[in-house]
Amino acid sequence: MALLRLNHVYYAYERQIPALADISFSLEHGECLCIAGANGSGKSTLLELIAGCMKPSSGELWLEGACSPQGNRAGMVFQDPDNQLFMPTLWEDVAFGVMHRGVSPEQGREQALKALRAVGAEHLADRPPYKLSGGEKQRAAIASVLIMNPGLILLDEPTASLDPRARKHLISLLKSLDTSLLIASHDLDMMLDMDARVLFLHEGRIAAQSAIPGLLTDQIFLQSIGLELPLCMQAAL
Repeated sequence: MALLRLNHVYYAYERQIPALADISFSLEHGECLCIAGANGSGKSTLLELIAGCMKPSSGELWLEGACSPQGNRAGMVFQDPDNQLFMPTLWEDVAFGVMHRGVSPEQGREQALKALRAVGAEHLADRPPYKLSGGEKQRAAIASVLIMNPGLILLDEPTASLDPRARKHLISLLKSLDTSLLIASHDLDMMLDMDARVLFLHEGRIAAQSAIPGLLTDQIFLQSIGLELPLCMQAAL
């Protein structure tokens, strides 16, 4: 059984033109799937539906065998990690979810250190989040999701605003994680580095699906959905 399955999912904000229309795809256990699309294509809306932040207007969304996304084990890493980091110290941010479930502060810190260790950020545990770099904040945000033992991690534009070195480290981290990933981005160069397949969104609909590199090398197709060739390929033109 697939970990995630969407059947003819539609979503419209306040009965307006659908932000997503007739979305059908599946994600297997342990798989990484990238969602490519220009700004406004519906990528963030799709992640929020899968995370259970809202319900489809119609259609079915199955995650871990359950048709309702509420209460599922999908953890979301937002585009701006500052939206997830708000406690006095980093370990308290990472431990917030498990402590909210009743774990003691001592156990929470122990679990937070383990999650931070998994993303190479244990040495930052006692730092205030505002003193971290963009890459460090992104790792911390991922740790705050990992600690909840998610079946699926959703990432919205994870490489946005990262410098080249932090971006490289983040890609290596994502490839090392032993969990299913759904990554929404317009960073096509990142997708080329991932062992994944790509689903292309355009104006709220699935335009195509492809293995990597596949359609990531098709300039005419990419331009038709508002994207450009990966930068590494543009240099060769």
